[in-house]
Amino acid sequence: MSSPAPVVMKFGGSSVADLERIRHCARRVVDRAAVQPVVVVVSAMGQTTNELLAMARALIDPPPARELDMLLSTGERGSMTLLALAITALGRQAISLTGSQCGIITDHQHGRARIVEVRPFRVLDELAAGNIVIIGGFQGVSYKRDVTTLGRGGSDTTAVALAAAIDADCEIYSDVDGVYSADPREVEDAQRLGSLVRRDASLARAGAKVLHSQAVQLAEERGIAIYARHSRPDVTGETVIRKNPPTRPGVRAVASDASIVAIHLSLSAGSSRHVPEVIRKLAPLGLRHLRIGPHGASGFLSQAQRTDSSEALARLGAFARSLGRDLAGIECVEGFALVSCVGSGLEENPEVMTRAYESLHALEITVLEVYTDSHSLVFLVAREQRARAVRALHATFIPRSPEPC
Repeated sequence: MSSPAPVVMKFGGSSVADLERIRHCARRVVDRAAVQPVVVVVSAMGQTTNELLAMARALIDPPPARELDMLLSTGERGSMTLLALAITALGRQAISLTGSQCGIITDHQHGRARIVEVRPFRVLDELAAGNIVIIGGFQGVSYKRDVTTLGRGGSDTTAVALAAAIDADCEIYSDVDGVYSADPREVEDAQRLGSLVRRDASLARAGAKVLHSQAVQLAEERGIAIYARHSRPDVTGETVIRKNPPTRPGVRAVASDASIVAIHLSLSAGSSRHVPEVIRKLAPLGLRHLRIGPHGASGFLSQAQRTDSSEALARLGAFARSLGRDLAGIECVEGFALVSCVGSGLEENPEVMTRAYESLHALEITVLEVYTDSHSLVFLVAREQRARAVRALHATFIPRSPEPC
């Protein structure tokens, strides 16, 4: 009889925010380990990452990227060790491993590294020895043997990468029971989506906080299904992200990012020779809706996680200074938000754009710019108009659920 396949269970920061929640996670993991091998990926406890970042910035702003990665990686190391202790207290064998110890190899981009390879030999050995393996998410080791962090939502990416490496299912646990058609804290009629296609990574990029876009992209590349669930076992709803579940054309959800900085880099006349260098420098910064032409470049940077944005702005400033007289100017303007309708066939259906504009215009919400592709329709608005825009677009495109009988 063949052994049961392993499972990767990922718990976010709110699920391990204090010792009682860590004990709760431990009990859930131990129950699951009774029927199959378990690998757990954890985020840092609660606001630990933000607190570490604030301390670093109090000493030097911006902090050197390498040292910041060393510091921030300690948040996940703390929560993984505490969870391993809680599991041991319940009578099960557990071992905690860092990203480097479990074989996560990344490129050398501090603050937003990408996983290039997973060597799960230690993980498989520990599972074979009967251990529950607890891994600190969000971190790895570069080919230059430096600790790196994976940027916003990096623990999701850790979980998916490990699931692919050991041929396991991937379950993402958080304080919501799946992915919703909008943020249920802002939109009363938001509905849980039972399934998503993996190309709906655009929903994660648009600001949905349950799933990380790099994790969804990695799941698509490796053929991994993701199950988004609530960390409480009595909440049974879930969203399953698979390759080809049934889907219908049109808007499926509305998401937003409230912390957008517009960046404009202008080149002096006759300086178009710098465009290839501009492309090389800007591409790794994670700018959204990046536009590059002979006279410069522009795009949007999310400040949702300041570890990403502060480093990106520092690198952008250094690059701009290196251009000297060939730089006409660089401008960073705050106060914007991106509100996104996500679905399928949106760019090909002008009726969607018309209805969206009409709903926003009716509330006197000013659309500053709009960006489209087949799976998203993105509006740039003033930050103070974001929540009203989300509710208006959701009411326009997402039918209300029928009242219970």
